[in-house]
Amino acid sequence: MTIRRREFMAALSVAVASASVFARQGDANGAIRSFLQPHVLQRSTLDQFLDAKAQVWAKFDPEFGYLLRNAFVRDGVDGCHTLARYQESGQRFQVNFPDQPCRINSYGDSFTQGHQVSDGETWQEILAAHFCEPIRNFGVGGFGVYQAYRRLLRNEATDHSAKYIIFNIWGDDHLRSVYAWRWLAFPENVLASMSGAMFHANPWVHARLDDHGQLIDRDSVCPTETSLYQLCDLDFLVDTFRNDEIAHLLFAQRTGTFLSMEVLEHLAEKCNAPVPKSSSPQANKSAATKLLHTYAVRVGMAIMDRLQEYCKVHGKELLVLLSYPIGAVWHACNRSSPDDPDNTDWHPHYFKDHLAQRGIPLIDSLPAHVAEFDTFKLSAKEYVDRYYIGHYTPRGNHFFAYATKNAIRDWLVPVPPAYQNNGEPLIRFQGYLPG
Repeated sequence: MTIRRREFMAALSVAVASASVFARQGDANGAIRSFLQPHVLQRSTLDQFLDAKAQVWAKFDPEFGYLLRNAFVRDGVDGCHTLARYQESGQRFQVNFPDQPCRINSYGDSFTQGHQVSDGETWQEILAAHFCEPIRNFGVGGFGVYQAYRRLLRNEATDHSAKYIIFNIWGDDHLRSVYAWRWLAFPENVLASMSGAMFHANPWVHARLDDHGQLIDRDSVCPTETSLYQLCDLDFLVDTFRNDEIAHLLFAQRTGTFLSMEVLEHLAEKCNAPVPKSSSPQANKSAATKLLHTYAVRVGMAIMDRLQEYCKVHGKELLVLLSYPIGAVWHACNRSSPDDPDNTDWHPHYFKDHLAQRGIPLIDSLPAHVAEFDTFKLSAKEYVDRYYIGHYTPRGNHFFAYATKNAIRDWLVPVPPAYQNNGEPLIRFQGYLPG
């Protein structure tokens, strides 16, 4: 840990402690000001992010906050570099069958994008090679359910639209949907490391629930390059987030203190969740975390309703995939208790039940992981290390592709070319090879 990083972490700890003191004294303004102080951006971070020639991971977008740039990053398996390139449409570079008509588009976050693997090693390209037909990849690392949905709406209005929509939801994607500025939710170690070449979590469009529990769309609080520099001003942050209900929950998560019970009661009512009761700091943190997740999943359910309706109106077919962080797979294989505070149920039963009731096809990859683990003589730790380096390794993407293959194949009409058998000769080349 560098001196600068140690100083940053120390300052952050002081800020959290100060915020707690102010909150206990009833000084909400002082509390939120202390809480937000460490999140004030440096102008140099934004200067680099907005420099079209800088070698950084992301680029500004007024709607989504950012999209991705071509990158060659040393973040892969065995310490290798990974090559990620993006076409003019914003999709990941298409390796297999780029000259063939495409009927399948995929959307989601970094587990859709294929972060930490190179072009050609994503689960979409593995499936495309096997199916003998292309699958476009519009995943963007860091996006939530709502941002991926909005990315879909923009893209499906172009010449790159497709009939079949694969929508992948990972771990905390529901939470990301409701953040006005995800930067406020980053843990302490991430704030320091994300201020350089990997900076990307600037404000974006996001979603909330109204007083009747209905989905409402929220614009970015900084929709222009110039307005981004307001994030360097603590007064702007205080004015913007002082009364933000999600910021209140993040404050409680971090400090163990509630800024306003009235705000939390109102938020709980919107998502039909129990109202948290002020208790010990640890209990308050746990209650805030649970309420935030419940609220975010309810938002995710409403997004799925909208997406299903959109697909019906536009003659598209929707399939939802559920993917998981390494910790969730470890806990499932380890048969951890559901009451374990570290065992987060990222895709709770009521979300999956909602999709089933709506008739939205769903593939849950977690049971496939557990079923395979049970065939091995490995510990849960040894098993997840086969497939994860934060994100999936190439081997992990191969697992995910084949864990979902049969259901995706059967969902497509007609089935992929590799599975068609209409009495043709044993060997045929039409449409794939010259001559």
